[in-house]
Amino acid sequence: MAKLKKLGTIGVVLVIFSTVSGFANPNIAYYKMGYAAIPWYILSAICFFIPFTFMIAEYGSSFKDSGGGMYTWMRESIGPLYGFIGTFMWYSSYVVYMMATSIKIWIPTSEFLFGADTTQNWSFLGLDSNKFIGILAMMFMVVVTFFATRGFNKISFVASVGGTAVLLINLSLYIISIIIFILNKGQIAQPIEDISSFVHSPNSEYQSVFSLIAFMTFALFAYGGVENMGSIVEKTKSISKFVKGVILATILISLCYALSIFCFGISSNWNVLSETDGVNMGNIVYVLMGNLGFEFGNALGLSTDISLILSSWFSRITALVMLMAYMGAFFVLIYSPLKSLLYGAPEGMWPKALVKNNKFNMPGKIMWVQTIFICILIAIISFGGQGAKSFYNILILLSNVAQTFPYFFIVAAFIKFRNNNEINHDFKIVKSKIFVYIMTFTVSLVILFANIFTIINPLLIGDEEALSQTIWMIAGPVLFLCIALLIYYNYKRRIKKLNK
Repeated sequence: MAKLKKLGTIGVVLVIFSTVSGFANPNIAYYKMGYAAIPWYILSAICFFIPFTFMIAEYGSSFKDSGGGMYTWMRESIGPLYGFIGTFMWYSSYVVYMMATSIKIWIPTSEFLFGADTTQNWSFLGLDSNKFIGILAMMFMVVVTFFATRGFNKISFVASVGGTAVLLINLSLYIISIIIFILNKGQIAQPIEDISSFVHSPNSEYQSVFSLIAFMTFALFAYGGVENMGSIVEKTKSISKFVKGVILATILISLCYALSIFCFGISSNWNVLSETDGVNMGNIVYVLMGNLGFEFGNALGLSTDISLILSSWFSRITALVMLMAYMGAFFVLIYSPLKSLLYGAPEGMWPKALVKNNKFNMPGKIMWVQTIFICILIAIISFGGQGAKSFYNILILLSNVAQTFPYFFIVAAFIKFRNNNEINHDFKIVKSKIFVYIMTFTVSLVILFANIFTIINPLLIGDEEALSQTIWMIAGPVLFLCIALLIYYNYKRRIKKLNK
């Protein structure tokens, strides 16, 4: 049998970059904070991304022979209840992601078909846009589940094409922005007055310390996905190459995010953007790329009409790429996190009839249960009565909290993990015990404070939909925590009954 080639430093960088980096993240960052988002992305990389990746690497190395993944990490470190709750909260983050994506996916669909986000004007049989899109999202969930339960995996090709196209769009953003910068003789849409432009946000909502800390959830979310890096440790040539790869990947991703945020300032004025009707966190990607196309046409000396056509095509191409990326990710995520939850949990946790594979070797019944639950969440948020802008803001904020808070469970277990001498610790990146405590404490505080202030920030700034946003962000984690406890204690009751 041929020996598998192990990863060097560059290989580690490429794996981390392709897993973590996302094109939509700097778009939202610029929309929320302008250039002032850049230092927060760098700070999050130093205080969260690097130490968290090191933790995941040590977990993955110590439990490389276990199929339970993060459930095993937390169970062996603290206990089965903690392990199950942490794993279920992690799984719930993908439930929220699928709910939000099934709604947001209609924005790139509209951009691609019509050259603009018209979703806020969609209606059907007296239903407003939010309700109608909610129904479309539920139909989308049913169709995806129908194919996924039949082992439909051809969509992975779409995912790979989408991933390549996202990389090309990033490169296009940099190259075209540089051309605009040169042709306009250094004049940019969002002027830089001095160093304060990178410290103080033009957004009045992000002037206080609390709101700035709250913004960190966007930065933490931008580095999401790193929890899947535990498996690459054993595929790396040495510890030193892995560490170098993580540090280089962090520098590269941070620079790409910072450069993207700056490039959006070349073609889009923040004040004009904030005052434009119909712009929200759901469609900001296509608005900014449309502006890039328009300013590119202007810089080339083309007529306004031609520049507008160019703007429309930039938006459409971006929408097509994002649509492919969403579709590819969706068909993977509708099964993979559920699979980890099913096979990582203790035997007997789930009723056999519910998790039994169908003739396509897929757990069809529980996949349909998952879809019904997501459809209920979609119905609740879509028929909640909020305006379109608040509707998409709630989705983004809910996704940020749901996907970053579960990391706290993994981080908080790390000290117990390192102090457990029954666990194999041959692979240690951080050898100093004191530094392990400092690292764990710092990352835990970053995650906790970022999420707490994200939840209360709408109330602090007096947002008109503040109470609704705060309730949704609290309700998500609390709901899933209650479900996790209910499932676990029901399992313990059944086991006790069987033992008797």
